[in-house]
Amino acid sequence: MAQISVGAALGEGFGLIARRPLAVIAWGLIPTALQMVALAMIAPVYLSMFAAMAHGVAPTQAMMTTPQYSQMSGLVQLLNLVQFFVSAVVYCAVFRAVVHPEQSAFAYLRVGMAELFLALLIFGAFIVMFVAMIVIMIPVGILMAIVAVASHGAGIGFVIIIPLVIVALLIAMMVFGLRFSLVGPMLVDDNRFHLFESWTLTRGRLGSLMLLGLGLIGVFLAIEIVVLILLAAIAAAVISAAGGLDQVRTMLQHSPEVLLSQAWPFLIAWSIVAIPIAGCALAIAAAPFARVYLDLKSDASEAFA
Repeated sequence: MAQISVGAALGEGFGLIARRPLAVIAWGLIPTALQMVALAMIAPVYLSMFAAMAHGVAPTQAMMTTPQYSQMSGLVQLLNLVQFFVSAVVYCAVFRAVVHPEQSAFAYLRVGMAELFLALLIFGAFIVMFVAMIVIMIPVGILMAIVAVASHGAGIGFVIIIPLVIVALLIAMMVFGLRFSLVGPMLVDDNRFHLFESWTLTRGRLGSLMLLGLGLIGVFLAIEIVVLILLAAIAAAVISAAGGLDQVRTMLQHSPEVLLSQAWPFLIAWSIVAIPIAGCALAIAAAPFARVYLDLKSDASEAFA
């Protein structure tokens, strides 16, 4: 029975960054460019709302009096759908770089059945999670009401039950996510639809997968600290260039066009920084599961049976 090498899996993303730096930059460029396009499309609407609120208009009224707000809501939904597909394309590229390193053309990026299947699965997973949350919260609400009555409204339900429910949900999400984590590499490997094969292939290996998941959480906590430091430095630079916090408040009262014209150099600077960060984060997050799939591929005949 094949075994998972947790250390090798954790290091796979870093090895990929070292071997294919240009591909990693391409992986970061695509989602970052999409975010910049989305920002350019919706920023004027939000800036108009913020300008109205700066003049004492209530947030709800600011939304109602901004004519583009209703159009923007539909646009945001469309951008979310595009984001699902773009994420699938990039994740498949990372999986392909590990599973099929010989297919290196175009930074391993493709648009095919594997990408379509993965986008649909990601979208379906969000719907399932949303429905599951609603279903779970109904009995939880009833239990909290019972506890509140039994404790004479002392609030013990909020103090004890809610944290327990949150922890249980996080553990359940992690378990299900890890059991289905090999779907993407399987799709990329043979361009055929796979779902429950991942559940079969990961049977009896949850402990190793949990160690891998916890290791990735630790890595991304460290990355988040670095990103927060960068954001703080950029914010400090913006405030300093603007002449202090008082000047920033004055700037926010300008028209959206003026604000955008003053902010674009900093947005470009942040985008340049964000591209390699995003690419590295994608490689570190996705490559380990492609490595796990390769470790277990000798047992895949059982999963595909």
